[in-house]
Amino acid sequence: MTKAAKKSQAIEVEPSLRLKQSTLTCMGEMDREALRAIGDRMLRLLDQGCVWVVIDFTDVSHMDYRGVSGLVARAEEFRARGGDVKLAGVSRYLQAILRAAGAHDAFEIYADAGDAREALAQGGPSAWLH
Repeated sequence: MTKAAKKSQAIEVEPSLRLKQSTLTCMGEMDREALRAIGDRMLRLLDQGCVWVVIDFTDVSHMDYRGVSGLVARAEEFRARGGDVKLAGVSRYLQAILRAAGAHDAFEIYADAGDAREALAQGGPSAWLH
């Protein structure tokens, strides 16, 4: 089989299904490296055509405010491509960290991931927690 035939064959078996929405579930303490890793994962999802992401912080006890700006930058990339990023399960403590990082109005925050996914499906803001 020629290289061209192999390449053609590989293209035919590639899945055509692309995720449009994904939920990233975080746990524990999120230091700068962990938040950078979340941002990197978001970028990979965006490159794969996923334009709507929910980040679930329900099981997060702390986040380093110095890593929040990276999440804000990634969310802006999603919005520039017609998508969005919503946060879910953000405790009052984590909300205070978002405010301290200057990101208090950068994200819509929902009580749980299900509510955030529903808001993405509806395509508009319907709940803000402050």
